[in-house]
Amino acid sequence: MRRHWLAGLIALSLPMAAQAQDKPILADVFRDHAVLQRDRPVPVWGEAKPGETVTLSFGSARVTALTDATGHWRAELPPLSAGGPYVLTASAGAVKQTVSDVLVGDVYLCSGQSNMEWNLKDTIGAAEHIATSQNPTIRMMTVQKTQAFTPQSHFLAPTEWQTASPATTPNWSAVCYNFARDLQTHVNVPIGLINASWGGSKIQPWMSRAALQKIGGYQADLDVLDTYAADRSQAAQVYGQTYIRWWQAAGGPGTPWAVTPQALTGWVAVPDVSRNFEDWGVKALSDYNGPLWYALTVKLTAEEAKQGATLSLGAIDDIDLTFVNGVAVGYTSAPADARHYKLAPGALKAGDNVIVVQAVDLWAKGGMFGDAVRELRLANGTAKPLQTGWRYWQPPQNVRFPPTAPWDPTGGLITLHQAMIAPIGPYALTGALWYQGESNTGEAAKYEALMAGLMADWRQQFGPDTAFLLVQLANFGTIPTAPVESGWSGVREAQRRAALNDKRAAYAVTIDIGNPLDIHPRDKLTVGKRLSRAAQSLIYKASLSPSGGVPIEATRANGQVSVRFAHLDGALKTGDGQAAVRFELCGEGVGSCQYAEARLAGDALVLSGPSVASATRVRYCWGDSPVCNLTDATLPVSPFEIAVK
Repeated sequence: MRRHWLAGLIALSLPMAAQAQDKPILADVFRDHAVLQRDRPVPVWGEAKPGETVTLSFGSARVTALTDATGHWRAELPPLSAGGPYVLTASAGAVKQTVSDVLVGDVYLCSGQSNMEWNLKDTIGAAEHIATSQNPTIRMMTVQKTQAFTPQSHFLAPTEWQTASPATTPNWSAVCYNFARDLQTHVNVPIGLINASWGGSKIQPWMSRAALQKIGGYQADLDVLDTYAADRSQAAQVYGQTYIRWWQAAGGPGTPWAVTPQALTGWVAVPDVSRNFEDWGVKALSDYNGPLWYALTVKLTAEEAKQGATLSLGAIDDIDLTFVNGVAVGYTSAPADARHYKLAPGALKAGDNVIVVQAVDLWAKGGMFGDAVRELRLANGTAKPLQTGWRYWQPPQNVRFPPTAPWDPTGGLITLHQAMIAPIGPYALTGALWYQGESNTGEAAKYEALMAGLMADWRQQFGPDTAFLLVQLANFGTIPTAPVESGWSGVREAQRRAALNDKRAAYAVTIDIGNPLDIHPRDKLTVGKRLSRAAQSLIYKASLSPSGGVPIEATRANGQVSVRFAHLDGALKTGDGQAAVRFELCGEGVGSCQYAEARLAGDALVLSGPSVASATRVRYCWGDSPVCNLTDATLPVSPFEIAVK
């Protein structure tokens, strides 16, 4: 008889049996300390020899599957109640693989950008949370950051399941862990967490090719991505033309990618190419984020110019787009990686050749740095040193952040899905936690469709009942003192609408726990608890509103506009006892919003002001980092925009 799942978990953690073949029979996600989804059929899959019968045993369950002509197989374990620990065994011919200390409970995928990736050790109260984290029934697998140009069936870097303890949790996703820790106080089952996140990533790299094609508008970039997979030099040239069109449309001055040797004398000499530009002692660059153009000339003979070559530039922080004689030859987004770009015969010319590097610094320090060899190495082995002679030019504000290339790992398309989501396969989940959007604030109008597309996309992989719990963006940036347009607010509203329009989605409001000066607010405990609350309401049917008060109607009558709310936990109130602030009445078009006076009236807010008659919309808590004070008994009311009837 098996023991209760809470008993003896650590003692039953056994090493995986030695394998008689190089590759395990089971897919990468099935490893020691895994958590399998309870109360539903559990897909299990992997690889063996073509035509072999694979036998699985797990607890009292025993199932078989036959491999196809490529050696792939898939089976389903019957639904199991929460419990364990169990041993999962797979056998094929003479080969046997054993996975030990497996629990059955609820499994969640945690994904997004840096605020999801953010480690527990770097949060408020970290020491206490880590010291009390010993819990063998919470486990996490962290997917290493990789990208791929075709969908992968295996992770490209090793992965493992870990049990929660002071030795493991410091480097776990804080939001993901705090969610599980709080949820387990309400739902007494093991919790499995798969963390696949990457700081700075947009939503598009996490989506599949089919999902973006369904939304539309991405085919040209997907074609360039395919070109990159086959011929990186050709893809760089194509992207270079895209960049030039963007520069011209944005009103960029001149053609710095094709600067002439004569014009280059007007650029400023680089003090030290081995040091980040913030360290040059130049006031205008001391805390600058954005692009800086570097350039130098290399003189070649006619014989030298006929050859192919390799251009080596060392590390560049964060992104570079490099041109030779006005033609793009390379683009890389990896601040610590040395750049090596192949130049085909014909790329160089007799006389002066101009090498131009646009280095885009996204945060912290930027530009060229380090002591790596910088050179142009010709096919015959001759090296032309590039350590000195560089000059730079700082472009104006309107061309500060250029579009990213389709193969950019965090700003491109589909490559994170193919490397970090696809290998998870059809692993059975309860739901997914999504904390992302900061990198999409420049295209907020697209975000609702993208969010809906991602949810539909992942449900194709993990099952139609997969729940989604979204973190609405926190306050960060300029505190508005008058009505303003805001990409941050646009994404918040897109997140809210995407969740409300999906019966299997909810969102957590964080507008009150951010930091206007820090894009990485350190209070991840509250975020985790609010996600847990949303899960309790949406998934476990607790009598809670998942996200606090929701505006359901705005009507105009008697010279006033009334906004009515639902899903309140108690009465509406203002956190400081003063009048509700940051309500706006808006007409059509940009710049039409005006602040309105607001008073509480039961489950409604009544707005008044000179713009009532022309108002077609009500906005609340709008701006990058607005100060707003409307709550119910437990949660802040989400920022929102709603039409006036």
